[in-house]
Amino acid sequence: MINKHITFALVTILAIAMKSCGNKEMKKILLTFSLLIVALPCFSQTKAEDFKQPYELGQKFPGSNFTGDVWLAKINKVDSLNVPLINVTFAPGCINSWHYHTGGQLLIAGAGVGYYQEKGMPARRLRPGDIVEIAPGVVHWHGAAPDSWFSHVAVGCNPATNKTVWFNPVGDEEYQQAVKESVNKYTEANQVLSARQKAIVEIAAYTGHGNLEGLETALIHGLEAGMTQNEIKEVLIQSYAYNGFPRALRAINTFMELEKDRMAHGINDPEGRETSPIKSKRSKYDRGRDILAELSGVPASDKKNGYAAFVPTIERFLKEHLFADIFERDQLSYQERELATVAILAGVGDVEPMVYSHMSISLHLGATLQQLSALLDIVEINIGKSSSDPLRKVLESLTEKK
Repeated sequence: MINKHITFALVTILAIAMKSCGNKEMKKILLTFSLLIVALPCFSQTKAEDFKQPYELGQKFPGSNFTGDVWLAKINKVDSLNVPLINVTFAPGCINSWHYHTGGQLLIAGAGVGYYQEKGMPARRLRPGDIVEIAPGVVHWHGAAPDSWFSHVAVGCNPATNKTVWFNPVGDEEYQQAVKESVNKYTEANQVLSARQKAIVEIAAYTGHGNLEGLETALIHGLEAGMTQNEIKEVLIQSYAYNGFPRALRAINTFMELEKDRMAHGINDPEGRETSPIKSKRSKYDRGRDILAELSGVPASDKKNGYAAFVPTIERFLKEHLFADIFERDQLSYQERELATVAILAGVGDVEPMVYSHMSISLHLGATLQQLSALLDIVEINIGKSSSDPLRKVLESLTEKK
């Protein structure tokens, strides 16, 4: 949490320096300042032993071809299989030098956020589950994001003859530019979403995925976009209907701790208005049924099909609780709730039929195909292609129907 205050101090130092330096000196200061800003999140990172990942940390590696701390752990125990598997853990901002493997290599991202870049190509942002296939002789580097620990399994191909050939380190400016270009990959396309909509999607995706570290940053983005505490709370309340109480409550606790810390540092975020009371005397079932009809554009019917006929109780719960108790609350618009729902489901994963329904509802409520594509861009950047790619196929099927 201290990052914002360190940043403020550095900005102050920069402003003072600008008054007394020439252009050449200013370039040096700006470069140094940018590197400090990128490194700030590292101050709040956990120790290596606390970094959650699938495999053991192993031993710290004293090699000279890394810009920071790195740990290695052999995974496989049966050497006769002849497939070396090494878990490599990078501290935030740590990457290796330019190099290639004479026999090629496979990388399987395990935890955290990292990058991979081939010479002359854009850097690729890596999230858990991503696989990189590196052909023999391809010059590249890989390692952690500036603000995240990162681990991957390195698979040694053709081990009998495979050698690693090292070159010069990746320059600081070169690394920062690669990261910047990767993060800003979809910036222009994503302008179809407002800052508020982007924040809702980011908060919802991290909540659905259960990534509390990423959620903390997303919550700050929401506050910076002008959302009140109560509006952000409403996204987290909405999430429990789709990702369950455990993840919703952990997300709410994360927000609560964030607000405590911000208040301790003199930051008072507006709480915002309370949800308007419901004045209708109609039953919750009838209200929920009509809200669903309004959302979907499909007239309400007393005939029950599918799950509603198979388990009538769940249909009643959906109408009374989800579409009345939750959707009726006016902290968020229907369209905002649907964007949040699609992002939550993206984080949960393996629920494409539900995503299809909620993307369809989003379109009915006035969202555009471009906005839904931007939503998936945000999902890809923040929680990975494994979460966004299946839903791009869903969006393609909706695009074909338009």
